[in-house]
Amino acid sequence: MNDLRNEADFFNTIAPKIRQLVQSFHGKASISVQKAAADYATEVDIAVENLIVNEIETRFPGDSILAEEGHTDTEIADGRIWIIDPICGTGNIGRGLTCFCTNIALAYKGELIASCVIDYSQNDYFWSIGGGTIYQNESVFVPKPKAAGLGVVIDIDMGAATKLDAVELQKYASFVSRFIKDTPYMGQSLDSSLGFMYTAIGKLDGFLNVYNHPWDICAAAFLIKQAGGVITELDGSIWNIQSVGAVAAGDEMIHKKLLETYNH
Repeated sequence: MNDLRNEADFFNTIAPKIRQLVQSFHGKASISVQKAAADYATEVDIAVENLIVNEIETRFPGDSILAEEGHTDTEIADGRIWIIDPICGTGNIGRGLTCFCTNIALAYKGELIASCVIDYSQNDYFWSIGGGTIYQNESVFVPKPKAAGLGVVIDIDMGAATKLDAVELQKYASFVSRFIKDTPYMGQSLDSSLGFMYTAIGKLDGFLNVYNHPWDICAAAFLIKQAGGVITELDGSIWNIQSVGAVAAGDEMIHKKLLETYNH
């Protein structure tokens, strides 16, 4: 499983195809599937997932696929499994906003071994096949030094709050209140997993997410680890691909502060 050159070629081939497909909709996306109130899949979600799945089935026959729209029941077992969110930030694309991404991750025996995230707002894709190296498009990604005075910005995903029961919602609301009052950090909510990927490449300093599916977070989590960042479950235990919440940061002290604030 160490030779992932085919997977690297797949990322560099599929990402431009996906971007071209998304651009063909010209920022307009109608609802194809209404899942629940304010929860839907657009025609873009369906088209992108079909493109990715078809390519995987051609290149990697025998691999399992877990994807948000048409392959949600696949169990994460010991073999190879692709974990896909065709459009993360569907609520944004449905409103004509460009804050959305595509997540593609590959796991083997329950461990992530490769991933790619397409950022439509910047027209870039970031990917890795391990070894502590992240690529931006077809070149090695070199993070830029953080400019002075920018402060610490954390993505505290508000969209996840709609998935919580009353007890969990109260805990999250208390965390948000403490975050505002008791930390020097600034919060934002991109309403997509772009904030997770931005943590990996240093555009943001961290995130705290209380509810997610594997397809929301796996691709970015792998990039965070390759960048030397920290990601755990909300109680500080080891994060795994089936965890339903996570806190991550590029800096251990920021990660520790977020954990303390959430678990106060």
